[in-house]
Amino acid sequence: MRKKILFVCSANTCRSAVAEAILFEYGRDRYDASSAGIYAHAGEPMMESCAQALEKIFGHGFSASSHTSQRLAPAHMIHNDLIVAATPRHAEIVKAYYPYFADKVVTFPGGGIYDISLLYGAALEKAVERIRDEIFEMFLKDEQ
Repeated sequence: MRKKILFVCSANTCRSAVAEAILFEYGRDRYDASSAGIYAHAGEPMMESCAQALEKIFGHGFSASSHTSQRLAPAHMIHNDLIVAATPRHAEIVKAYYPYFADKVVTFPGGGIYDISLLYGAALEKAVERIRDEIFEMFLKDEQ
């Protein structure tokens, strides 16, 4: 049975959306990946610049519209095995909103993934590569 992993950030158009896409790309045989934002406006696509960075990492096309943002809800907490918060502050907020599920909440290793929405070019690509590396460390290190 595949483990269900939820990535959480603020708006669900950058960090958590990228993390979801990366785990889907490399771990779809072992994991069901999804994402949500604490303050998300439902239905927004992934930032185009993030999709372009993913294209470079994946080596194939990736559409920003393949993702639509969603706001974190109780159902996410119930139906996922692990909730990976982008930063320690996101983890604190999620645990405060949903204390019953606090044991499911972890933060990305290495201190978290901070806002990448204002990055572009090589800096954004490096940030997306870091998210990929963190996901490999957490979930896929035996496949490297």
